[in-house]
Amino acid sequence: MLARMKPILGATLAGSVIGYFGTQNFFFPAMPEPAFAPMIASPLMASVVYMFIVVLFFDWVVQKAGRPMFNAMVIAISQILLVDVNYVMIGRRALEPALVSVVLILVIWAGIAFVYEKLSD
Repeated sequence: MLARMKPILGATLAGSVIGYFGTQNFFFPAMPEPAFAPMIASPLMASVVYMFIVVLFFDWVVQKAGRPMFNAMVIAISQILLVDVNYVMIGRRALEPALVSVVLILVIWAGIAFVYEKLSD
């Protein structure tokens, strides 16, 4: 795993930057105020911690199956189906923030896979 730290950290940084700016500038403005206080007060730090966990999972998937971009899109589409499509269907999310979320999820995962692949040996 130490040999893969460069792509793991690079992908975490890419996902964090895209996720932070995307959610702050596009997704959050489309959503109502949150019902609960965040577990991590700093949105940037929360994004980095979340992305590190996500990229560790992504690294595991890539090590098992290869093809970073393909696997990133499988994870992205799964996330979209489980959250955005489901939440719109059951009335927990309006269509506008769901569509913003779909685009943001695809861009985040494409960024993660691109950076991961470029930094891998």
